[in-house]
Amino acid sequence: MPQVIRPALPADAAAIGQIRVAAWQAAYTPFMPADYLAVLNPAANIESLRLKLENLSPHFYLALIEEAQEVAGFYLLGTPRFECPSHSAELWALNIAPHAWRKGIGKRLVMDAIASARRFSYQNIVLWCIAGNLGARQLYEQCGFRVNGQQKTDSQLTGHPLHEVCYALTLHF
Repeated sequence: MPQVIRPALPADAAAIGQIRVAAWQAAYTPFMPADYLAVLNPAANIESLRLKLENLSPHFYLALIEEAQEVAGFYLLGTPRFECPSHSAELWALNIAPHAWRKGIGKRLVMDAIASARRFSYQNIVLWCIAGNLGARQLYEQCGFRVNGQQKTDSQLTGHPLHEVCYALTLHF
């Protein structure tokens, strides 16, 4: 089945919300409280997302992959949320629908995010990954990312400590 990667449109906001919630509930069970995951709402912030999708830019760029004309995953690339080298982008999110896992979609999306960052003239990409999420870590390492030594533990999102490591990739033109 052909897979197509394209910039997200405002009409894609609901599908993006559905994938985010399904991916988090399937992947983050070992790392986040069950009660937090159970109440995630796919419709949360949909209107705000639709507005952002009307004005994609190097500071907020969301691309998705379609398989059989259905959204199967997405990535979000943008201005770093945390301190990092100048001219850096952050891969804020990479979410794939659980039914589409292990089909190479994650790698295709990460490689497209790298190409987009180059196109936007960024020199580096950083991302934060849950330390225990070995599948995601392996994917990022296969795509050339390396742990840069930064770590953080934060409980603001879930009310439960979430341990993350930072990965970085220097872009060569």
